[in-house]
Amino acid sequence: MKSRIAALTGTACLALSLLFAQARAAEPEKKDISLAVGSVIMSYMPVGLADATGAFKKEGLNVTVENFKAGGSKALQALIGGSVDVVVGAYDHTIQMQAKGKFVQCVVQFNTLPGNSLAVRAALADKVNSGADLKGLKIGITTPGSSTDMAIRYYLQRNGLKPTDAQIIAVGSGTPGMVALEQGNVDALIYWDPVATILEQKKAVKVLFDARTPEGNMKAFGGSVSPFACLYATKDFIDKNPETIQRLVDAFVSTLRFIHDKPSAEIVDALPDTWKLPNQRDLNIAIMDASKQMFSTDGMTIPDSVKINYGIVSAYTDEVKNADIDLTQTYTNRFAEEAAKRLK
Repeated sequence: MKSRIAALTGTACLALSLLFAQARAAEPEKKDISLAVGSVIMSYMPVGLADATGAFKKEGLNVTVENFKAGGSKALQALIGGSVDVVVGAYDHTIQMQAKGKFVQCVVQFNTLPGNSLAVRAALADKVNSGADLKGLKIGITTPGSSTDMAIRYYLQRNGLKPTDAQIIAVGSGTPGMVALEQGNVDALIYWDPVATILEQKKAVKVLFDARTPEGNMKAFGGSVSPFACLYATKDFIDKNPETIQRLVDAFVSTLRFIHDKPSAEIVDALPDTWKLPNQRDLNIAIMDASKQMFSTDGMTIPDSVKINYGIVSAYTDEVKNADIDLTQTYTNRFAEEAAKRLK
């Protein structure tokens, strides 16, 4: 009797294994994927790392990365227009699109912290001690309607100011924004790494908040966590291509694990040149050390954390404030949950 039970148990386990293998063996509906990013910033770094380490190829996907070099709003426009399949960009865009009656969902979260910083020129260090002191100053953002635009407006509001109390100026991301600050074309700048670490090492700025840490995020936006970069797609694309989306999520979750499991030097060495500063290995390692904390370990979206993002976006536009937004429809954790099972 015992041997029969054991045999039946073994048969059941084999059947389950075969079913799992069959499910995993399902071919992706679309193997050639176009993925857009608005710019090359640290928050989006898992894109370059996944490509360089072969994570996409391992999942049977041919991913072409398109860098729009003009902020996330341009990448979002390309997605809605149908010229790209998926976007790595700000989670906030999913909220904005729902207000317009278009459903875009985050399928894997890169960041539990936005990783942006706000600083003023060192020459203003004695005059600016809080957000309230930004009144009348020129503040640099990437592009109008970008996450930097929304974030600074929310920060000003939290410090008792209206957006019109300061001059918000588009200066681009990366080096152009840093140059604008250093040359005095703007008085303050909201930015990410590598600019953050470079400016701090130069002692060229006074930092008002650093959202690479839970403490800095609390100071800036009122919560210890809030998502930023994620992989998102239209609900229609997700529904039509669930295995393709799953393979993309598997690739990114394995990449997020790589970020937390490996020393910064190994990550830097693995990154393609376009995702790091040329011929500056030590600086790149310092940047990675400063930024690791903001990356998710599992790709999951923490439900309560998105309320902060809703506050930021609704403060920026009445269209969102006046819309009936269902935040549970702006993201899904089902692919990250499945990735955790597949990648054991």
